[in-house]
Amino acid sequence: REANNRLRELDRLKDEFISTVTHELRTPLTSIRAFSEILLANPGMEVEQRSKFLSIIVKESERLTRLINQVLDMAKIDSGRIDWSIGEVDLRGLIHDAINSTSQLFNDKGATLHEDLGDGEVIIAGDHDRLTQVLINLLSNAVKFCPEQGGEVAIRLRAVADRWRIEVIDNGPGIARDQHKLIFEKFHQVNDAHAGKPKGTGLGLPISQKIVEHHGGHIWVESELGQGTTFIVELPGQA
Repeated sequence: REANNRLRELDRLKDEFISTVTHELRTPLTSIRAFSEILLANPGMEVEQRSKFLSIIVKESERLTRLINQVLDMAKIDSGRIDWSIGEVDLRGLIHDAINSTSQLFNDKGATLHEDLGDGEVIIAGDHDRLTQVLINLLSNAVKFCPEQGGEVAIRLRAVADRWRIEVIDNGPGIARDQHKLIFEKFHQVNDAHAGKPKGTGLGLPISQKIVEHHGGHIWVESELGQGTTFIVELPGQA
C-alpha cells in the first residue's frame, strides 16, 4: 500500500514537473519572440534601447539553455549515459570559476558574496565541468532565496579529516526540516510561492547529488525556517 502511494505521488510530481517545464520553456520563448518582433518592426530604434532589448533576448536564451540542459542531464543520469571526464582538478580554482559564472546574478540581486577559501591549489580527482555545475547550482539557489535587500551568501572551503568540505550559506527564509531529504528527489521543489520566488524544475539538486556521489562524496542541507540555509558538499581529498 505504501509503495502504491509512493507511485501515485511520483506520478503527481511528474505531472507537475511537465506543467512547470512547459511554463518555464514558454516564458523565455515568449520574451524572445516579443522583443525580436519589436526590433524587427523598429529598425531605427535608438542604440541604447536596442542594446537593452538584445540583452533581454540573450538572458532569456541563456535561461532556456539552462533548463534544457537540466532536463537532458537528468535523462542521461537516469539512463547511465552521462559522460564523465575525470582528472586532476584544482578545487579552489573550480570554486572561483563557479563564482565568476554567477557574479552577474549577485549583481542583479544586489547580494553580497563572502569568500573564505584559503590560498594555494587543492588538487582532487574529479570532473571539472560537472563539479563546477554543482557549485553554480548551489550559488544560484542561494542568491535566488536570499532577501531582496541585504542578501548575503558565503562560500567556504576547508579540510575535514581526509576530505574537503564546501559550504554555501545564505540568509534566506530557510527550509523546513521535513523538506531536507525531499529536495534531493527528482521533480520536488521547495514551496517558494509564499516568498514570490520563481519555481525551478526541481532537477538542480538531484543532478548535483548524483554528480557528488559519483565522485565518492556527499551533499546535504542544514537549515531551519527563518534561519537561512547551508548546503554542504564533501569530496575525497586524494587526487
